[in-house]
Amino acid sequence: MTTGTHGLRARDYHRRPLSVINTLLKGLNRVGLARVPLTEQDLRARAERATGLSDYGDDESTRAQLRVLLDSTERQAALTPTGRLLCRTNILRVLKHRLLLQDLLKKHPEILERSMPDPVVVVGLARSGTTRLHRMLAADERFLHLSSWESVNPVPWPESFEARERGEVDPRITNIDQALKAVLYMSPQIAAVHPLGTMEVEEEIGLIQHAFATQIFEVIGWAPDFAQYLEEHDQTFAYEYMVILLKVISWFRGDPEDKPWVLKSPQHMQDLDALMNVFPGARLIFPHRDPIKVVGSVCSTVWNSVVRDTENMTPDVVGHAWLPKVERMLHKTLKLRESIPAAQQHDVLYADISADWEATLQGVYDFLGMPFAEQARQGMRNFLAANAQHKHGLHKYALSDFGLDRDDVDNRLAFYRERYAIPYETRNPYQQADATEGD
Repeated sequence: MTTGTHGLRARDYHRRPLSVINTLLKGLNRVGLARVPLTEQDLRARAERATGLSDYGDDESTRAQLRVLLDSTERQAALTPTGRLLCRTNILRVLKHRLLLQDLLKKHPEILERSMPDPVVVVGLARSGTTRLHRMLAADERFLHLSSWESVNPVPWPESFEARERGEVDPRITNIDQALKAVLYMSPQIAAVHPLGTMEVEEEIGLIQHAFATQIFEVIGWAPDFAQYLEEHDQTFAYEYMVILLKVISWFRGDPEDKPWVLKSPQHMQDLDALMNVFPGARLIFPHRDPIKVVGSVCSTVWNSVVRDTENMTPDVVGHAWLPKVERMLHKTLKLRESIPAAQQHDVLYADISADWEATLQGVYDFLGMPFAEQARQGMRNFLAANAQHKHGLHKYALSDFGLDRDDVDNRLAFYRERYAIPYETRNPYQQADATEGD
């Protein structure tokens, strides 16, 4: 984005081929053709026809959240025709996985008996260096981690078992390869915001999505009522479902049961209570970054996601929604941390990771009570070398793009800066996010 864009709407940023397709589809819609219904009944019928199954393993909380999502999306998102199609595709994927999961568990009930050691979990605001820290820790062979394709398609398809028997590539991998090419064509700027790749280390927000419980839906189709609903309702059931999916992934891989996961998601800042309900012994690492930088980068990340599929969104709407959201997440997390044993918590500064990552990671391993092995160090060096700053282009943004004022952001989040002695970063009007920082 650049200054002087105020007054422009999401559709003004669409790539020309996408605009042409949307114009054609709107014409067809007007005469009753090519419409994309977003109703629970239609979505479930499509999922059941595709799989030949009907048991979702639903509880009322999951169904309630799907209904709120659909209602909020229909009333508030102002999706383009292609946006509606992508929204339906996304929800169908989740429903089909829920059907496949229940069928799999009936055939292999031993999956639920798998043990899980206490995980290491990176808990921090989006854009605070959580992705970089997570991917560095994932370079340590002593931890389990998710790959991007597993986060999106966590449940084995029938074809996955057949491919494994034949020694072929899992079709879920091919599926994500193709999907990412489409995403990067429609939204090429996304790669500079969050590095994408089928085999990249990825967070578990895609697993929590399977209970219709994540911020993913907020940033691919504007749904503020749904976002509010998630904040106001306990998401423990969604995290319990995430645990089942982690067990499925480990089982299909053949992972040893005594190997801990390293997890991360900014979602945990909103749902730390749910995380601790399912993992009471989790060891938590909290990265902290200049909140001025974080808010600007978060807004840019959300905007670069929501702009593709919506018509009338403007950047200032994003800013005025996400600044208070960040503030609420910080207050909730700081309050909840008071009830978690100090021995399970460790704080790191983004500035320290940038200045001397080895010293900072040594502190992390001291906290974990593990030697900082040479294998881990070398794996992290390899990761950093392969993910140099701005590898995928510059991520440029300014608070003013989103109708926000630097001093106002600083004042509202001063409690957070003071609590962790977080240093200020650059005061340049345009801020450039490290391409390895991620969300």
